[in-house]
Amino acid sequence: MKLLSFVLACITIVLIATACTETVTPTNTSTPTGAAPAPSASVDEFARARANYAKNCEACHQPTGEGGLVKVDNKQIKVASLKSEHAMKHTDEKLTKTITAGEEEMPAFKDKLKQEEIAEMVRFIRKNFQGK
Repeated sequence: MKLLSFVLACITIVLIATACTETVTPTNTSTPTGAAPAPSASVDEFARARANYAKNCEACHQPTGEGGLVKVDNKQIKVASLKSEHAMKHTDEKLTKTITAGEEEMPAFKDKLKQEEIAEMVRFIRKNFQGK
């Protein structure tokens, strides 16, 4: 019993000593009166995807992602809306596969876009056209 009391007393002393030597960083983040807040950098996380969409997708899917009837190589095709319930139900993997390999009249982009750019495009579609 004395040994247990001694061990607990030692642990208590170590904890107190450790707590007393810790340095605390101030958490006051308010701006001093009269000082202007520092400007925050606004980075467009979809800048590259937006540019790739404009270059590769917009002609058929429209700037709004609505799709519709489009004439390609003197052939009228119906382009799917990226905003439709059907498109929203596709998994990210399905969208990635469709962009990579193409589907029906949609061309494949595996030779035009890197896999990383295709992944960005899927996130761009989800955020900008599907509100996800």
